[in-house]
Amino acid sequence: MERVETCNSIWLLDPALMQFCRMPKGADPTYAVSARWQPYFRWEEEPDTGAFRVALDDARTRWLSSRRHVDPCPRCDHEATRLVIMPPPPCAVVGDLLE
Repeated sequence: MERVETCNSIWLLDPALMQFCRMPKGADPTYAVSARWQPYFRWEEEPDTGAFRVALDDARTRWLSSRRHVDPCPRCDHEATRLVIMPPPPCAVVGDLLE
């Protein structure tokens, strides 16, 4: 079992079963026991940058990628992920709902 910490998440990898679980940083690690584990088909990592990616399908057309968290971290500066509220897209009209 390998544990990888990013700025926002904890990734648990089981190379023997080729499965991973991702949970929010700061979550109780026992959560992983009941969490949904996903298969992966390839794990690639750049040791110099801490960047990594995981292939979600055998054809390697779907990937998730992230970077390892380091201390001090130039990317997150120890700030948690914040909620960002976006305005509606320009084509939306307030009050115009699909019926």
